[in-house]
Amino acid sequence: MKILSREFLKTPTPSVHAASIAFYEDHPVFSWFGGSREGNPDIAIYLNNLNNDGQNILIGSKDRIPRWNPILVPINDKLILFEKSGVFCDRWQTFVHDISNWSNNITEKEIFQTAIVLPAGLNGPVKSCPIIDEEGYIVCGSSVETIYDWTSYIETFSIFFGNPIGVNYISRSRPLNIKTKTNFVSPRTGVTSRTLGVIQPTLWATKGPLPGDEDYQGRVYHAFFRSSRGLGKVYYSRSYVDEDEDFDNEWTLPVPTNLDNPNSAVDVVYHNDRLFLVHNPSTVLRNPLVLSEIDLFYDGSCAECQIKDQIEITNKVDENIPLISRELSYPYMIEHGGKLHLVYTYGRVKIEYITIEI
Repeated sequence: MKILSREFLKTPTPSVHAASIAFYEDHPVFSWFGGSREGNPDIAIYLNNLNNDGQNILIGSKDRIPRWNPILVPINDKLILFEKSGVFCDRWQTFVHDISNWSNNITEKEIFQTAIVLPAGLNGPVKSCPIIDEEGYIVCGSSVETIYDWTSYIETFSIFFGNPIGVNYISRSRPLNIKTKTNFVSPRTGVTSRTLGVIQPTLWATKGPLPGDEDYQGRVYHAFFRSSRGLGKVYYSRSYVDEDEDFDNEWTLPVPTNLDNPNSAVDVVYHNDRLFLVHNPSTVLRNPLVLSEIDLFYDGSCAECQIKDQIEITNKVDENIPLISRELSYPYMIEHGGKLHLVYTYGRVKIEYITIEI
């Protein structure tokens, strides 16, 4: 692997986070949330380069409700945007937009007149690009965070393109969580118990045979998870897809891998039978960011990842940038044109875009 290019996107706000990337009409499109500080009322979604002109389209700047985690999803010749609205993750409402024909002068009124809203309690893809399966269904990693619990789900649904577009909800997995608990001090209630958890599943699909299960020949969906402090590992789960039956969305209990995780997001790309993972290889620091090609072995109780090659990404591109923090976090990665395309948060003040030769 080799880094081919790296550049900062033109972000006009003091704080930025949670970027995503997709290719539309063969050019990159970016989205992120930005404003004064994560969770503040002025946090809006920025959609950049949709029309291949480097310009921004602003979403959610008028109602003073913070925005979160935009996800760009190419489906056939369309480009779909999922974006969340709410004061915190446990009260998100997810909007779904067909942005394929938006112009730079589209108004926020027009944006929300054509949006649909996922049913309350369903978040859609919360961090990473979903899988579009062989039948055209969206299979996405979802999760819910509260002060007491983190829980992941895998949601499946389809999109139909009318005016406006619509969503057919198909299924939601059982809660994927970790049953270990810890104590913490609440300023209102004192010491109470909290479930240590996993969130933000990032998915990929393979077809058997599998290491540790060489006789299986069907499709398999896999997931890596970010874990809460107290767990400190990237977690793993899988779901078997019988070729003769509908996908039942049954997943194994998430188990720890041998990869450290400092309560920080991860992302994967599976391309030409090669598995690429981007993460922070630490239990305490979101720096450096490392891209690794790995082999995965799963025996039901844990998952071992063997690193074949890796690139370390550090925040020394421009020492003159006044960072809010030193973290390199929230990576979002896709494959296009035989290359990896990676965006991530740089010190909470910039979004960096990197291309990697594989």
